[in-house]
Amino acid sequence: MTDGSDETLPEEEAALHPRLWMVDEFDGEIDGQLKFHKSLVQFRNNTDMEKDDWPFIRAYRGPMDQGFSSILESYDDLELVYREKDGEIHIYRETDKGNRFVRGLKNGLRILKKDQTEERETQLELVAKANKDRIGSEIEQDDDIQELKDAPIGTEV
Repeated sequence: MTDGSDETLPEEEAALHPRLWMVDEFDGEIDGQLKFHKSLVQFRNNTDMEKDDWPFIRAYRGPMDQGFSSILESYDDLELVYREKDGEIHIYRETDKGNRFVRGLKNGLRILKKDQTEERETQLELVAKANKDRIGSEIEQDDDIQELKDAPIGTEV
């Protein structure tokens, strides 16, 4: 999963599986692509990652994760995340297998990369706590997202 051509993260960062970890921090379910994308960009902005480390593309509704669809499809194929569509809303649910994977990943990374893992975990928790009970269009109005929406459509932000 981390060496696919659609992955936009550096290999070391991709190995942390921030997209999968994000679903876990949202108590195993994220309702809506917009909510997911905006939460991921807020996570990136709250860590020491630079825009060049994890570029998002400025789309009509704000920043979008370029590798998102293919990575989530891989997680679905591996039965780590279940994707479904309820009308216009995409729902991402962590499976039991996905939950076990994230638990093992967290435990291993806490031993191998303690400081980096603690920072990532803290930031994921903060973003999830702030966004869990909000819809994507509310998150889209946050100042940090609005600032990124000032960029021309199609550019990296």
